[in-house]
Amino acid sequence: LAALQVEARTLAMLRGLLCQLHATCTRLVTSARSFPNSVQETAGHVRHGVEGMQASLSRAHSFHDLSGLVLAQSRETVTRAQLSIDELLEYVGQHAPLPWLVGPFAPVLVEYPEDVPVEMSKWEGCVTVG
Repeated sequence: LAALQVEARTLAMLRGLLCQLHATCTRLVTSARSFPNSVQETAGHVRHGVEGMQASLSRAHSFHDLSGLVLAQSRETVTRAQLSIDELLEYVGQHAPLPWLVGPFAPVLVEYPEDVPVEMSKWEGCVTVG
C-alpha cells in the first residue's frame, strides 16, 4: 500500500512539474516572437514535446500504465528540450542587449563611468555572467 501511495504521489508531482514546464514554455514561445523564426520554432518544439508528455501521463494511474516506449520517448523528449533550451539561452546570451539580460541592475552598469569605483560589497553573493 505504501508503494502505491509513493507511486501516486510521484505521478502527481511529475504532472505538476510538467504543468509548470508547459506554462514556462508557453511564456517562452510568447517572448520569442521578437527573435528569428528558427528560435521561435525551437521554443514551439519544446512546448509541443511537453504537451505530448502531459497527454501520455494524464491517462496513467500508475507507472505500470506507461509502456517502456512511452517512458523512453518521454526521456528523449526531456533530453531534447534541455538541449533546445540550452541553445535558446546561448542565442539570447549572444544576441540580446545587456540591459535586457541584466534587468534591474542595468542602471548601475550605465550610471558609473569606468574610472569611478563601484561599491562591490553590495554585489557579494550575486552570480556574475562571464
